[in-house]
Amino acid sequence: MAAERAKGLRSDAQRNAERLVEVATLVFAEQGPEAPLSEIARAAGVGTATLYRRFPTREALLAAVYAGHVDELAARAGELAAGSEPLPALVTWLHEFAGLLTEHRGMKGLITGRYEGDAELFTACRRRLSLAVELLLLRAQQACAIRPDVGPERTLTLVNAVVLAAGQADDNREETNHLIDLVISGLRYDDRN
Repeated sequence: MAAERAKGLRSDAQRNAERLVEVATLVFAEQGPEAPLSEIARAAGVGTATLYRRFPTREALLAAVYAGHVDELAARAGELAAGSEPLPALVTWLHEFAGLLTEHRGMKGLITGRYEGDAELFTACRRRLSLAVELLLLRAQQACAIRPDVGPERTLTLVNAVVLAAGQADDNREETNHLIDLVISGLRYDDRN
């Protein structure tokens, strides 16, 4: 998806855009969303004018990074669906999604839908995440491992809520994983469903 956004660019401009997103992903992960954009441009081997020509705002660059993460999560859902048992595949993906949200808290506005920049991009990302989790949910539901009334949007909302709630804890990765496991317990199918 991130690469699709850069279609129509000259090959060198395309490479620069891809390199900027690649470097920004690393820098934002290390320093947070307020990392100096000049540092990202320098590390990518381009000038700040090139960065701003392709990504006019910090939010636009964050959105491109986020789209890259969504691409990875969507691909991962396909891999898990093809190679794992239904419930472990879903559990693994939900933990990985929560891990992304935990590690990249600076993208909270994008993730929760408050980013007002590129609504089309955000809608497409949310749709891809929804389809990814739906693929895994349906397999788990067909195996009678997850309740039939659990849908993709509610599942994504629950994971977002868990990550936000766990953000108050000192060691939030461990707390997030524990809370995700509790959510999964509530989603599991049993005879009462």
